[in-house]
Amino acid sequence: MGTWLARHRHAVLLALLLCGYTFQSFAITARTGGIVSDVVLAGLELAMFLIVFENPRERALLAVVFVAATVVGLSRYFFPADADSGRALAFYSLHAIFMWGAVFVILRDLFRNKGKEPENVLGAICGYLIAGAGWAALNEVAFWFAPATFSINADLTNLVADWHGRLALFLYYSMAQMLTIGYSDVTPLRAPATTLSLFAALFGLFYTAIVVAQFVGLAQSGSGGNRNDA
Repeated sequence: MGTWLARHRHAVLLALLLCGYTFQSFAITARTGGIVSDVVLAGLELAMFLIVFENPRERALLAVVFVAATVVGLSRYFFPADADSGRALAFYSLHAIFMWGAVFVILRDLFRNKGKEPENVLGAICGYLIAGAGWAALNEVAFWFAPATFSINADLTNLVADWHGRLALFLYYSMAQMLTIGYSDVTPLRAPATTLSLFAALFGLFYTAIVVAQFVGLAQSGSGGNRNDA
Protein backbone atom coordinates (compact mmCIF):
# COMPACT_ATOMS: atom_id res chain seq x y z
CA MET A 1 0.00 0.00 0.00
CA GLY A 2 1.47 3.36 -1.05
CA THR A 3 2.59 5.90 1.51
CA TRP A 4 -0.17 8.39 0.70
CA LEU A 5 -2.86 5.70 0.67
CA ALA A 6 -1.53 4.25 3.93
CA ARG A 7 -1.86 7.66 5.59
CA HIS A 8 -5.34 8.32 4.20
CA ARG A 9 -6.72 4.81 3.88
CA HIS A 10 -9.78 5.45 6.03
CA ALA A 11 -10.57 8.66 4.18
CA VAL A 12 -10.46 6.71 0.91
CA LEU A 13 -12.60 3.92 2.38
CA LEU A 14 -15.15 6.42 3.71
CA ALA A 15 -15.49 8.01 0.28
CA LEU A 16 -15.93 4.59 -1.34
CA LEU A 17 -18.53 3.53 1.24
CA LEU A 18 -20.58 6.68 0.74
CA CYS A 19 -20.41 6.33 -3.05
CA GLY A 20 -21.22 2.61 -2.91
CA TYR A 21 -24.19 3.02 -0.56
CA THR A 22 -25.53 5.92 -2.63
CA PHE A 23 -25.25 3.90 -5.83
CA GLN A 24 -27.00 0.94 -4.24
CA SER A 25 -29.82 3.15 -2.99
CA PHE A 26 -30.51 4.70 -6.40
CA ALA A 27 -29.56 1.95 -8.83
CA ILE A 28 -31.15 -1.16 -7.33
CA THR A 29 -34.83 -1.67 -8.11
CA ALA A 30 -36.94 -4.78 -8.05
CA ARG A 31 -35.73 -7.51 -10.42
CA THR A 32 -33.24 -5.22 -12.16
CA GLY A 33 -30.24 -5.56 -9.83
CA GLY A 34 -27.87 -6.30 -12.68
CA ILE A 35 -24.22 -7.07 -13.04
CA VAL A 36 -23.23 -3.42 -12.45
CA SER A 37 -24.65 -3.48 -8.92
CA ASP A 38 -22.84 -6.73 -8.18
CA VAL A 39 -19.56 -5.35 -9.52
CA VAL A 40 -19.92 -2.20 -7.40
CA LEU A 41 -20.61 -4.28 -4.28
CA ALA A 42 -17.70 -6.63 -5.00
CA GLY A 43 -15.39 -3.68 -5.66
CA LEU A 44 -16.42 -2.02 -2.40
CA GLU A 45 -15.78 -5.19 -0.43
CA LEU A 46 -12.43 -5.65 -2.19
CA ALA A 47 -11.43 -2.13 -1.11
CA MET A 48 -12.51 -2.94 2.45
CA PHE A 49 -10.48 -6.13 2.32
CA LEU A 50 -7.31 -4.34 1.16
CA ILE A 51 -7.66 -1.36 3.52
CA VAL A 52 -9.01 -2.88 6.74
CA PHE A 53 -7.31 -6.28 6.96
CA GLU A 54 -3.54 -6.02 7.34
CA ASN A 55 -2.77 -9.09 9.46
CA PRO A 56 -1.76 -12.00 7.13
CA ARG A 57 -3.90 -14.56 8.95
CA GLU A 58 -6.93 -12.29 8.95
CA ARG A 59 -6.39 -11.54 5.28
CA ALA A 60 -6.19 -15.24 4.43
CA LEU A 61 -9.39 -16.04 6.35
CA LEU A 62 -11.40 -13.10 5.03
CA ALA A 63 -10.10 -13.67 1.50
CA VAL A 64 -11.84 -17.05 1.54
CA VAL A 65 -15.07 -15.44 2.78
CA PHE A 66 -14.84 -12.62 0.22
CA VAL A 67 -14.19 -14.93 -2.72
CA ALA A 68 -16.93 -17.33 -1.64
CA ALA A 69 -19.49 -14.51 -1.27
CA THR A 70 -18.52 -13.06 -4.66
CA VAL A 71 -18.76 -16.43 -6.40
CA VAL A 72 -22.13 -17.19 -4.80
CA GLY A 73 -23.46 -13.74 -5.73
CA LEU A 74 -22.31 -13.87 -9.34
CA SER A 75 -23.37 -17.49 -9.81
CA ARG A 76 -26.99 -16.44 -10.05
CA TYR A 77 -26.27 -15.13 -13.56
CA PHE A 78 -25.36 -18.66 -14.65
CA PHE A 79 -27.74 -20.59 -12.40
CA PRO A 80 -30.76 -18.37 -11.63
CA ALA A 81 -31.96 -18.30 -8.03
CA ASP A 82 -34.52 -16.14 -6.24
CA ALA A 83 -34.05 -14.26 -2.97
CA ASP A 84 -35.43 -17.18 -0.95
CA SER A 85 -33.06 -19.81 -2.31
CA GLY A 86 -30.39 -21.56 -0.28
CA ARG A 87 -27.80 -19.74 -2.36
CA ALA A 88 -29.21 -16.41 -1.22
CA LEU A 89 -28.95 -17.54 2.40
CA ALA A 90 -25.32 -18.50 1.83
CA PHE A 91 -24.61 -15.08 0.32
CA TYR A 92 -26.28 -13.20 3.19
CA SER A 93 -24.41 -15.30 5.76
CA LEU A 94 -21.00 -14.84 4.10
CA HIS A 95 -21.75 -11.13 3.69
CA ALA A 96 -22.47 -10.87 7.43
CA ILE A 97 -19.23 -12.66 8.37
CA PHE A 98 -17.18 -10.38 6.13
CA MET A 99 -18.78 -7.15 7.36
CA TRP A 100 -18.60 -8.01 11.05
CA GLY A 101 -15.01 -9.15 10.61
CA ALA A 102 -14.21 -5.68 9.27
CA VAL A 103 -16.03 -3.97 12.15
CA PHE A 104 -14.17 -6.10 14.69
CA VAL A 105 -10.77 -5.26 13.19
CA ILE A 106 -11.53 -1.54 13.01
CA LEU A 107 -12.71 -1.40 16.63
CA ARG A 108 -9.81 -3.53 17.83
CA ASP A 109 -7.29 -1.27 16.12
CA LEU A 110 -8.96 1.86 17.48
CA PHE A 111 -8.73 0.61 21.06
CA ARG A 112 -5.27 -0.85 20.54
CA ASN A 113 -3.73 2.28 19.05
CA LYS A 114 -5.75 4.82 21.06
CA GLY A 115 -4.44 7.54 18.82
CA LYS A 116 -6.01 10.95 18.41
CA GLU A 117 -5.30 11.46 14.75
CA PRO A 118 -8.05 12.51 12.33
CA GLU A 119 -7.54 9.19 10.52
CA ASN A 120 -8.77 7.34 13.62
CA VAL A 121 -11.99 9.34 13.60
CA LEU A 122 -12.54 8.51 9.93
CA GLY A 123 -11.83 4.86 10.72
CA ALA A 124 -14.51 4.91 13.41
CA ILE A 125 -17.02 6.40 10.96
CA CYS A 126 -16.13 3.74 8.39
CA GLY A 127 -16.74 1.10 11.02
CA TYR A 128 -20.18 2.54 11.73
CA LEU A 129 -21.18 2.44 8.06
CA ILE A 130 -19.83 -1.09 7.65
CA ALA A 131 -21.75 -2.16 10.76
CA GLY A 132 -24.92 -0.94 9.04
CA ALA A 133 -24.24 -3.42 6.25
CA GLY A 134 -23.47 -6.06 8.87
CA TRP A 135 -26.83 -5.58 10.58
CA ALA A 136 -28.50 -5.57 7.16
CA ALA A 137 -27.01 -8.99 6.42
CA LEU A 138 -28.20 -10.35 9.76
CA ASN A 139 -31.70 -9.00 9.10
CA GLU A 140 -31.62 -10.63 5.67
CA VAL A 141 -30.76 -13.96 7.28
CA ALA A 142 -33.56 -13.51 9.84
CA PHE A 143 -36.03 -12.62 7.09
CA TRP A 144 -35.00 -15.68 5.09
CA PHE A 145 -35.84 -17.93 8.04
CA ALA A 146 -38.86 -16.04 9.42
CA PRO A 147 -40.31 -13.45 7.02
CA ALA A 148 -43.50 -13.14 9.09
CA THR A 149 -41.51 -11.51 11.92
CA PHE A 150 -41.20 -8.36 9.76
CA SER A 151 -44.00 -6.09 8.58
CA ILE A 152 -43.07 -4.39 5.29
CA ASN A 153 -44.90 -1.49 3.68
CA ALA A 154 -46.96 -2.71 0.72
CA ASP A 155 -45.18 -0.25 -1.57
CA LEU A 156 -41.87 -1.98 -0.80
CA THR A 157 -42.85 -5.64 -0.96
CA ASN A 158 -41.67 -5.90 -4.56
CA LEU A 159 -38.13 -5.19 -3.35
CA VAL A 160 -38.23 -8.13 -0.97
CA ALA A 161 -38.79 -10.59 -3.80
CA ASP A 162 -35.55 -9.56 -5.50
CA TRP A 163 -32.02 -10.50 -4.44
CA HIS A 164 -30.64 -6.98 -4.86
CA GLY A 165 -33.79 -5.21 -3.75
CA ARG A 166 -33.63 -7.01 -0.43
CA LEU A 167 -30.03 -5.89 0.04
CA ALA A 168 -30.96 -2.25 -0.56
CA LEU A 169 -34.08 -2.37 1.61
CA PHE A 170 -32.42 -3.95 4.62
CA LEU A 171 -29.38 -1.66 4.40
CA TYR A 172 -31.76 1.30 4.64
CA TYR A 173 -33.70 -0.37 7.46
CA SER A 174 -30.57 -1.30 9.42
CA MET A 175 -29.14 2.21 9.26
CA ALA A 176 -32.49 3.49 10.58
CA GLN A 177 -32.23 0.92 13.40
CA MET A 178 -28.75 2.06 14.40
CA LEU A 179 -29.80 5.71 14.28
CA THR A 180 -32.99 4.82 16.25
CA ILE A 181 -35.03 6.83 13.74
CA GLY A 182 -37.84 4.31 13.63
CA TYR A 183 -39.38 4.65 10.16
CA SER A 184 -42.42 2.44 9.58
CA ASP A 185 -41.35 1.13 6.15
CA VAL A 186 -40.08 -2.03 7.83
CA THR A 187 -41.33 -2.91 11.30
CA PRO A 188 -40.14 -5.79 13.51
CA LEU A 189 -43.10 -7.69 14.92
CA ARG A 190 -41.50 -10.37 17.09
CA ALA A 191 -38.25 -12.29 17.59
CA PRO A 192 -35.84 -12.62 15.89
CA ALA A 193 -36.68 -9.32 14.15
CA THR A 194 -37.34 -7.46 17.42
CA THR A 195 -34.18 -8.89 18.99
CA LEU A 196 -32.02 -7.71 16.11
CA SER A 197 -33.68 -4.30 16.22
CA LEU A 198 -32.94 -3.95 19.94
CA PHE A 199 -29.29 -4.90 19.63
CA ALA A 200 -28.79 -2.78 16.51
CA ALA A 201 -30.13 0.28 18.36
CA LEU A 202 -27.91 -0.40 21.38
CA PHE A 203 -24.91 -0.92 19.14
CA GLY A 204 -25.61 2.31 17.29
CA LEU A 205 -25.84 4.33 20.52
CA PHE A 206 -22.65 2.92 22.02
CA TYR A 207 -20.76 3.19 18.75
CA THR A 208 -21.77 6.83 18.42
CA ALA A 209 -20.26 7.41 21.86
CA ILE A 210 -16.99 5.92 20.59
CA VAL A 211 -16.95 8.26 17.60
CA VAL A 212 -17.75 11.27 19.78
CA ALA A 213 -14.96 10.28 22.16
CA GLN A 214 -12.56 10.20 19.22
CA PHE A 215 -13.62 13.71 18.19
CA VAL A 216 -13.23 14.97 21.78
CA GLY A 217 -9.79 13.37 22.06
CA LEU A 218 -8.77 14.94 18.77
CA ALA A 219 -9.98 18.37 19.88
CA GLN A 220 -8.18 18.10 23.21
CA SER A 221 -5.01 16.99 21.46
CA GLY A 222 -5.20 20.00 19.15
CA SER A 223 -5.85 22.38 22.05
CA GLY A 224 -2.95 20.94 23.99
CA GLY A 225 -0.67 21.31 21.00
CA ASN A 226 -1.69 24.93 20.54
CA ARG A 227 -0.97 25.72 24.19
CA ASN A 228 2.41 24.11 23.97
CA ASP A 229 3.23 26.05 20.83
CA ALA A 230 2.27 29.25 22.60
